[in-house]
Amino acid sequence: MKRIILITGSNRGLGKATGLKLCEHGHEVIFTSRNLNNLKAIEQEVQAKKYNASFFELDVCNLDSIINLKKEIQKKYDHIDTLINNAGILNDRNDSILNLDHQLLHQTMNTNLFNPLYMIQQFQDLIKKSSNGVIVNISSVLGQLESMATGMPSYRISKCAINAVTKVVSEELRDFNIKVNSIHPGWVQTDMGGSEASLTIDEAVPGLVWAATLDQDGPTGKFFFNQKEIPW
Repeated sequence: MKRIILITGSNRGLGKATGLKLCEHGHEVIFTSRNLNNLKAIEQEVQAKKYNASFFELDVCNLDSIINLKKEIQKKYDHIDTLINNAGILNDRNDSILNLDHQLLHQTMNTNLFNPLYMIQQFQDLIKKSSNGVIVNISSVLGQLESMATGMPSYRISKCAINAVTKVVSEELRDFNIKVNSIHPGWVQTDMGGSEASLTIDEAVPGLVWAATLDQDGPTGKFFFNQKEIPW
């Protein structure tokens, strides 16, 4: 099945690499970025390889931008098969929750939690028109309750909360055969993960490609790393 796949934060890093790999597999990818100029290099590569893709401006921290994106996408597409909520930030590596700056906390929650939820709310009707809808929320083992620890408090809380969104949305969309899962991509060598991370981007991409292209009878309401279920 050729899929139409929308990816937030896909101008660089894991989002970009996953989008290009999905294009390589024959799917049509909607790349997004806050600045369209950041997508020019990807657009040139897509054209050179004759991939199917389109490019849209999206600021995930702005609800009006999300609403406008939907309006623009509807002009070209009558449905979406997969939504990958990839955009995210980590900006409190060395902070303690006991003196965490409230503005930093709100910024993290807005980017990592509220806006993936807003994307789901806005695009649910287009995904419901798919014969095999999929929603992928990029999470992290740092949000696992069973191993919750100190450090990176706003990031941990946001990823724990997006896992809750995954569970709730998976139940609400189950009757529409839309699969909703959280994915831990691993500690990846990106701008966020840093050069000391244990996985290259190429090593992390297959797990996301798998989650984005699940079969009709694929799992839903689960948490995965490298195609294997992990605890919440």
